[in-house]
Amino acid sequence: MLGTLITVHGFIRWLLAALAILLIVRYAVGWLGKRDFAPIDRQLALAYAAVMTVQFVLGAVNLLLLALNNAFRPGVHIEHAFYGLLATALAHIAPAQKGEHRYRNALILIVVSLAVVFFSVVRLRGNFFFGLI
Repeated sequence: MLGTLITVHGFIRWLLAALAILLIVRYAVGWLGKRDFAPIDRQLALAYAAVMTVQFVLGAVNLLLLALNNAFRPGVHIEHAFYGLLATALAHIAPAQKGEHRYRNALILIVVSLAVVFFSVVRLRGNFFFGLI
């Protein structure tokens, strides 16, 4: 079961990356093109936040199972969980942006949350593409 959850946790990382790229493109175009904020923009940000939350919860369950199997490495696993919590918080702040600089602020939050995820995976695994190359 642990192996399956870790695999699912790894695959969801790619869904997050795809959603983040989509959001970055939409928000950059919206910000630079001075577009009005469309409902789909908020819905995509909410989807990103929801998937990030699912990813965080799966990670927390993985940590519990690792601890039960005596495979828990406190240094790297606690650090990874902290970064996951930080990225999740940033992802949830993005769709709540209001006002004139909505696209810019949400874009910054999405980019920073993605950077935190990237850094966290690299710190835990040694590279972002673990198991794929």
